[in-house]
Amino acid sequence: MSEEPVSARPDQRLIEVEELFDREIRPLLASHLGGANVVGIDDGGTVKIEFTGACTACAFRRNTIVGSIYPRLREIEGVQGVSTPGVAVTIQQQRRVAAIFDDYESRAAQPDPHIT
Repeated sequence: MSEEPVSARPDQRLIEVEELFDREIRPLLASHLGGANVVGIDDGGTVKIEFTGACTACAFRRNTIVGSIYPRLREIEGVQGVSTPGVAVTIQQQRRVAAIFDDYESRAAQPDPHIT
């Protein structure tokens, strides 16, 4: 199976992804002595990342992608998923978790009928 090419030109999505990484993701990973670099975005909207530091050997990289990175990145128009070498997580898995987050956020935004 061939991978889609990673765009070499900096487009608006890539700028927004880098800004989000600087603002939210890198500080989170740095708190665990790790990090991540954005390699690029392929034509299908998958953000290609490369873990650094302690993240390179962390057993929780998959959880980090699904639970921390993708939920933030999916707010950027045109981003469809996240991938990194050596971590098996499908776009479908990422979307399932995103749906859970959406359901939780919508329920959390509704007033609790038990509280008056």
